[in-house]
This record gives sequence, C-alpha cells and structure tokens, in this order.
Amino acid sequence: MGNIQEVTLAMIHDKAHKVIYNDFMLLDDNFDDEVFKGFSYTGKPIKILFVMQMMCVRGTMRIRVNLKEMVVEANDILLVAPGSIIDMVVCEGDCRMAVMHIDNAKIARQPTLKIMLQFRSVIKYECFITHFSQPAMEQMVNGYKLLSNIVNDNDLRYKDEALEGCFQMMISYWMSEIVKQDEKEAKIKISRNEQIFKSFLKLVQKNYMTNREVAFYADKLCITPKYLGVVVSQVSHRRPLDWIRDYVILDAKAMLLSREYSIQQISQHLNFPNPSFFSKYFREAVGYSPSKYLNNEGE
Repeated sequence: MGNIQEVTLAMIHDKAHKVIYNDFMLLDDNFDDEVFKGFSYTGKPIKILFVMQMMCVRGTMRIRVNLKEMVVEANDILLVAPGSIIDMVVCEGDCRMAVMHIDNAKIARQPTLKIMLQFRSVIKYECFITHFSQPAMEQMVNGYKLLSNIVNDNDLRYKDEALEGCFQMMISYWMSEIVKQDEKEAKIKISRNEQIFKSFLKLVQKNYMTNREVAFYADKLCITPKYLGVVVSQVSHRRPLDWIRDYVILDAKAMLLSREYSIQQISQHLNFPNPSFFSKYFREAVGYSPSKYLNNEGE
C-alpha cells in the first residue's frame, strides 16, 4: 500500500507539457514565454515515482522536498529522486527554467539508454542541487533543446541512438560539475555535530514509519539518546522527536488528503498500535483530529 498520493509519469502527460516521448520522458520549459507571472504550489503533498530534473537559468525557485526547503537559483540544477515527497513549489521573479521527467522504472527497457543506469548509480538517487559554471549551463540548455528537437523530429529513424548521444553529452557536463562541487565541499570541514545531524536525518527518512523512538536512532549512531538530543538541538534548534514527528505527520496528511485510505489503514501503515493511538499522536502534533484535518484541508 502506498503511503501518499503517488504520481506516475503517465499521470502528468497532458497538453500543458510540450514534449513527450514514449511514456518515458517528458520535457517542459518556459524559455520562450513572453511573460512569466510566477507559480506557486503549497498544498497536498505528493510522492513522485519518476526522476525530476529542474534546470534554472534565471530567477529563483523554492521547493520543499522531504521536509527540506531547497532554493534553486540561476545556473542551478536540482535533481529530485523517485519516491520523494513534494509539498511546495514557488517560482519567484522572472524565473526561466526547464523540467525533465524520466520514468526510472522504464530506463532498463530502453536498450540504447543504458547511460541513464550509469548516471543513476553515480548519483545514488539522492536529491541535490548542482551549481554550474555559465559555460557548462549553456551546454546543458543546448542539450535540453537538442533533446526536444530529436523527439519532435518525426523523420529521424535512429531516435533512441540520437537521444543516447545527447544524454551522454549532458551527463558528461553534469558529472564534471558534480566533481568540481565535491572537491570544493571537501575543503570545507563540517563539525562533528553537523555530521551526526545529517546522519540522523537520513536515518529518520528511512525508518520513521517503523521507529519513532529517539533511542533507536541514537543506537544506530552509536551515541546516547541524551547526546543525540543535545546535538540535534544545537544544530537545528529542534528536538529529535520534532523531526521524527514531522516525517510521520507529513505522510499521514498526504494519505488523508488522497482520500484513498481509512484512518485504520493509515494507522496500520505507519505502524501505530491502533487508530486511537494514531489519532492521539496526530491531534497532539496538528491540533485537531485526522477527520477534522481532512474536513478543513480537503474542501
């Protein structure tokens, strides 16, 4: 059973998007729009089941992925991994950007697009932002436009092969910028506390549905619960339980708003002893019961 409204690539194939290729890839951009009035989405969390790449060439975009707000600025590319939960997207100013959606479940079925498998293994499908130099970003934009042209060329007989070459070029530039960025970050020493906090969040993201006790995460990090509490508080000004709760509640809200699951099903999926325990947990975090939340937010 899925834990929120799950969105597949096929579900967003509509006339508003400019380029679609074999239910495998979707391309969209506003490069040629004369006026861009901005865009804002803050609402029902959704889980995407495809790779999403956002390429910003001008302006600013803010997006919240897995409870973390990320700012994408000019010459940035954001990669959002399959399975990520998105609940906010805000484009500010004269934002100019392109978005690529790729169905990772179908990558292996594309015989000439195995380069995507190589890329997936390198990035490990984590969500991250890569800042590009101006020349490198220009090459990425050129590559994106070339992809669009290839897909739209109905007379091209070897389309998959042409796409593979284009992907190879774009990924080469991308990987080069990732290596440069990693080398710069390696020179910046982060504190031990920041390392612990980062590891804690990764553990929470993987285990919040089955483990809500601070002791579990402290044990995984080989430290005491008290020390973990001190570290998390110093770095984020929040308690470990606050972070764990946020992941649980975000998932619960998304399931409620999907209207596909009963409170009992949500309780079972999030591993509460019974619906009463879940409702009490939800009420303490949100301020009212799951049913009232659904009535207030789902109208």
